[in-house]
Amino acid sequence: MDKFALIILAVVIVLIIRQLIPKKVDGFDLLGLPIMAIIRTYAGLPDKLDSVIIAELVSLLALGAVVGYWQAKKTKVFYRDNQLCTVGGYPYIIGWIAILAGKVIILLLFNFSAIVSSFDAGQEQFTNEITRFSADWLIWSTITASSILYSLTLYRNHPGIRGFIHERLKKVGQ
Repeated sequence: MDKFALIILAVVIVLIIRQLIPKKVDGFDLLGLPIMAIIRTYAGLPDKLDSVIIAELVSLLALGAVVGYWQAKKTKVFYRDNQLCTVGGYPYIIGWIAILAGKVIILLLFNFSAIVSSFDAGQEQFTNEITRFSADWLIWSTITASSILYSLTLYRNHPGIRGFIHERLKKVGQ
């Protein structure tokens, strides 16, 4: 894992932990994370996508979308000291655990025979196969779906979030 990936991983972990306490709404949570996830997904896409990888991708996108929607439904949006705030709490963390567990389950479902045969072939072959199947871009695609559905659901269900996003987009457009 390169230094850039470690920095991004640290940022994502901080964002997850920040959901445990009430915090002022900021543009990175609602707009920046989805954009960063899209960029990381696109940057890691392989040249060729076979049918197994496409099926795995669709499954992970569906998982991410469901988790993002669920996280947003469980997020509390409120005003404190005239500041728009959110708190995701433990359901937000449970959603991330579901994404990681779902990724492992989907990896095994779609690649079980290849993983077993590589395990029989030896440690080095097994490690190479696991690395290939657990591609970084697939994880980022799940985060993309999750963060987009999270932001869209909050946008749709909370007028304060809707106003915040419109204001932020106006600033970007100027």
